[in-house]
This record gives sequence, C-alpha cells and structure tokens, in this order.
Amino acid sequence: MSFPITPEQNSELVLSVNNLHELVSYRLRYGDIAPTQQSFDRHKDNYRRQRDAFRSDPRALPELHAWRRVKNDYNYPLLNHSGKAFIPAGLIGRGPPDYVEWEKADTFFSEYELHNPRSLILSETQHSYIIGNNASYDGRQYPLAPTDKRPEGQGYCHTLVIPKQRIYNAADPKATENDCFILKELRDHFIEFWSSDSNKHAILDRAEQVLWDRHNILIQSDQRPLEYTPAVARAVMDDFGLMKRDFLKLDAENFMFGFHVYPENSIGHLHMHVFPHNDTLRVVSTKTYDYKTVPLQAILDVEEEDRRMANGTVNGDGAGHGPLNGELPSSSGERPSSSGISSSTMDLIMMSDTPSEHSSNPGVSSGGPVQPPDTSPPGADQPPDISPPGVGQPMDTASDGVP
Repeated sequence: MSFPITPEQNSELVLSVNNLHELVSYRLRYGDIAPTQQSFDRHKDNYRRQRDAFRSDPRALPELHAWRRVKNDYNYPLLNHSGKAFIPAGLIGRGPPDYVEWEKADTFFSEYELHNPRSLILSETQHSYIIGNNASYDGRQYPLAPTDKRPEGQGYCHTLVIPKQRIYNAADPKATENDCFILKELRDHFIEFWSSDSNKHAILDRAEQVLWDRHNILIQSDQRPLEYTPAVARAVMDDFGLMKRDFLKLDAENFMFGFHVYPENSIGHLHMHVFPHNDTLRVVSTKTYDYKTVPLQAILDVEEEDRRMANGTVNGDGAGHGPLNGELPSSSGERPSSSGISSSTMDLIMMSDTPSEHSSNPGVSSGGPVQPPDTSPPGADQPPDISPPGVGQPMDTASDGVP
C-alpha cells in the first residue's frame, strides 16, 4: 500500500486490525490518516539506521567518553551537531540564581537538579526525573512561529522523563545496554507516577503555570503579536479546562512514549517525550515532529530482534510487537489490553561509560517503580521557554520548544 493512504483504504485497514486502539490518532505526517503497520515498521527502520550510523562514527565513542566526564576542554562536533544540543555559548558561566553555573559540556538536562529548582521536578526515582515541558503545549501562544519549526509541545500537558546519568540519546550504546534498562525505567517511572490522581493533577498544575508564564510574556512584550488577542487568550485558558476532563480519563497506554533519535534530537541528553496520542488532546499542539518521534516500542522491538538475530533465535513471526506507539508493555512485560479512547469534546476548540564528575546523589525513590534486584546500569523537542526568570522558574534560554 502506498502512502499517504486514502480514508477509504484506512477504513478497510482498521477493519483488518485486531487491536483498534493501536490505530486511534497518532497521525504522523499524513494528516487524518491513522498509522499502520507500515508506519510503525518505518520508525523501526529509521531507528536502526540512525543508531547504526551514530555508533559506527569514529567520533562517537571518544566524544561520549569525554562528555560523560564533563570535559570542557574537548570539542564535540558530533554530539553538538546542531550547535544547540549543548548549552549555548552565551549561557556558559551563567545559570539561574542560586544554582550551579552551566559549563561547556553541559546540556539543559544534564545534572538537572543542580541547575533548576526542585519545584520543577514532578517525581524522581534512583535513575530518573519526571519534569514538565517549559514550552506551552498550545500553538496559539506562539502566533509568529514558522510552520516548520513549531516551539509548542506535541500534546496536552507534554511531559518529559530524563535519566540522571549522562546518556546522550537513544542512539547512545548506554541507552540500550542491560536489555534497555534505562529506557524501560523511564517508561515504568511514568506509568507508576500516572497511577496516582494527585500526580495527574501535579502535571496539570505545571502545564497551567507554563500557560500563564507564556501569556504574561506575550502581553508584557513591547512587540505583542496582534494575533494574540484577548479573545484568543481567553480561549487558551478555557480550552485548558475543557481538555482537562479527557486528560484525567487517560490510562497509561493512551500516552505516546517517544524519542527523537540522533541526528534529529535537539537536546544532547536522553529524554522521553510523553503526551497523549488521542487527537482530541493534540488539536492545539504541533504535529510537525511526529515523523521523527520514534515510539519506545519500536526501539525495544529492534533491540530484541537484533539480539535474537545475533543469538540465532529469530522467531518466524518477526518477533515484533507492532504497529503503534500507544501499545505499552506493562511492568510485567505483558501486553496491555485494548481500551477505548475518550470521545472528542473539543468541537469548541479553535485553532485560527562512568557517571559525570559532578553528578548528584541518586537519592531515594519517591513513588517510582520498584527497581529490579541487584540491577544498576553503569554510570524530556526541549530547551526552556524564552522568558524572564520568575518564582520557581529556570533561567531563560535561547530557544522555546523542544523539537
């Protein structure tokens, strides 16, 4: 079947798939067309290609070795390929008041607790943090942004899960060592966190604060965009409340767990994007980066297939779990049961090698998943929003969203 497929073809395809929730609303680059096994396989192929290209580059291991040791006298042409993956030159030696200054080999997520208020950390385990996105999820708050470089999040209450250890990206060998331990830990941390109603409201509170922060920047600017009218501002806040009801109904399997794999990453520190794949909760958010958002399950499938191939134990059925991001294994490794997605209530919505030298103490798990016994591996697309420092907010950076 060629792409993009027609609505008629898509209807036929849906009828032929057993688990309909896998096709609900992750639309990739094909507009209203739901994903298919082909699109999931394309993500797998892209991940394998990007991973292999990165790991075969002779610069990769030396740069990773230096970066993990916070070597500020080292150049990083591969890791800092975009010039934005690390801290911008203008912020080196600076930092939020009362926090550790950034160094050349830092990123916005490295040693996160040393550079940001604890209030920005929604949850932590021994291995990872859950943090809110510093960019608003609502594209109406970025009226002048170009269509090909959207700064807003990819869905309502877009959240990030980041490892404490310096792991560069999903293409970094450390991301997949020990049977993808850290990738699964990021997933399990969020699933456990989401099981608490109070934690769900913590995500909502953080997202609402970001909406207000962005609103205040817009109305206080000397060059306030004409498009951001009082009516639009009211609609942004009203729609937050409307979408909140559907958001609170979501199960963990209704979230996208995705990664932007090198060289399509914006931040040079592994971070898992978490946002609803229900299109009701993405109607005011960007889909510009869907094509490069690789589902966690696609990565796990590739790593398992390659392990089986290396061991000569490839299954005849392909060993894949396909076809979609919304399919999240439970902590036991079993596939979750199918569940429906809440119907849209949004017709009113308008869219006019070793730890780093200054790593923190691991701390004690605070509500995260139970860690496997004797398992300890060696050793969020998005820069913070451009905004003046506020109470409990990080220092501004040179970019808005996290592509």
